[in-house]
Amino acid sequence: MTETDRNDLINTITSREKLRPLGRIERLLKDPVHALPYYVLAACAKIKPFSRTFPTLWNTRMTCYLPEGNTFYYYGYCEANLTNFFLRYVKTDMTCIDIGAHVGIYTMLFSELTGNSGSVHSFEPTPWTYRLLEKNTATLQNVHINNNAVAEKAQTLTFADYGPGYGAYNSAHADGAPALSRKPHNTQVQSVSLDTYFAENELTPDIIKIDSEGFEFEVLSGLKKTLTDTTKVRPLITIEVANGDNWAENRNSSFAILSEYQYTAYSINTTGLITPHIEQDSYEYDNLLFIPNERREDIQITSMRI
Repeated sequence: MTETDRNDLINTITSREKLRPLGRIERLLKDPVHALPYYVLAACAKIKPFSRTFPTLWNTRMTCYLPEGNTFYYYGYCEANLTNFFLRYVKTDMTCIDIGAHVGIYTMLFSELTGNSGSVHSFEPTPWTYRLLEKNTATLQNVHINNNAVAEKAQTLTFADYGPGYGAYNSAHADGAPALSRKPHNTQVQSVSLDTYFAENELTPDIIKIDSEGFEFEVLSGLKKTLTDTTKVRPLITIEVANGDNWAENRNSSFAILSEYQYTAYSINTTGLITPHIEQDSYEYDNLLFIPNERREDIQITSMRI
């Protein structure tokens, strides 16, 4: 992907994000070509979830169930801030890790950004979600997918599976997904430790994206060697924070362990630029970036080049 392509995508995403806070009628008037078919499909999906294949903004075709893929289908991307940060920062030759890959929206973006000389390693534990990830990445030669959860160690975990249409909420957290009133089906999944995986595959990751639905601390607990090895360039970490008090213990423990490992938190704005983050008492939903202290100045400059 060229620098021009990246710039064009950042501008498109920033522009399309202005539609997100609008009411349905106003959005329909401003964007009728996209909004009308989206409203029809979204209404049908609420009655009974179904799968649909469509293009991302970077023209990779993906298959996903609606309604969990509503954002992917309508906007062509997921979170504007995280997507634009990756467009600014991730370069060819990099090694990107996607924890909680779901059906692969970020895995596919990483694949485009790193090219044939880079690599992407993705983890998705739910069997039916993994099959969609497998389908969406089948032609991407630099992608390696794993049907595993990620935790402190290899073990069997009980996983709350909310089923097709709601798989983005699947979680190993004891509280499941507080935002859903649906009752999940519990399934057993196998986990791996990232330190072990990196050693076995001789990997030095450049960036690790963690979206494990309230299980982020467990993921970080299996990363101690990677995050404390200052003989190598330490990776950037992005973490989803969500669900207020329900996931507060996981979130606070994640912040504490990263602080202990000399990482500093940054907020990411819609255009993908970063500013020092002020920790909050509660988070409904956001993605934060954590940078090793020795790399802070360099990353702030690098991520602003586009």
